[in-house]
Amino acid sequence: MQAIETRYCGPTDTKGSRIWASCEGGSLSVSYDHALDPEENHYAAVKALCDKLGWDAARFFGGRLASWQWAFVPVFTYDWEQRQKEVANATG
Repeated sequence: MQAIETRYCGPTDTKGSRIWASCEGGSLSVSYDHALDPEENHYAAVKALCDKLGWDAARFFGGRLASWQWAFVPVFTYDWEQRQKEVANATG
């Protein structure tokens, strides 16, 4: 499992405000949605990165690290019975 860090990036001459999300698996930025609050914007960036990486995360836990930076850990759904079947089939 990888933690995802996000940070706010202010506007430049060529780009609007955005949230940058990154982890060992990759990174991306999403435009800041002013209809959302700051936490929702960071959450949206985490969700977009999980979608890009093909992670099926049910929800996320996280919090603020610094004034412009957050960290999240994806929580995956886990089907215990399905996993037992996979292990049994793999071991013969």
